[in-house]
Amino acid sequence: MNNKVLLEARVLISGFLKSRREELGMTQEELAVLSGMGIATIKRFESGRFWLNLKQYLLLCHYLRCYPFLAEMEGKDEFAKMMRERWRRPSDEQ
Repeated sequence: MNNKVLLEARVLISGFLKSRREELGMTQEELAVLSGMGIATIKRFESGRFWLNLKQYLLLCHYLRCYPFLAEMEGKDEFAKMMRERWRRPSDEQ
């Protein structure tokens, strides 16, 4: 997977989690307190400039009441279909 695809993934994930936080009417400060992360970490992540580690990602998913969804790339469900439309496999890169 090249850096362009990784950056697109980070922006997609951070944008989704930011939208979810806003949908819940939660401030960045509230999320930081709940998750035990610093406000600067939340801000950098939401701006797409910071990679969360797995523990941080799972904490945000928990407090934002969303699933850290995993699906097979070849899956037939709607989530897998949506992800295929948005992300390319490394072998698809030229």
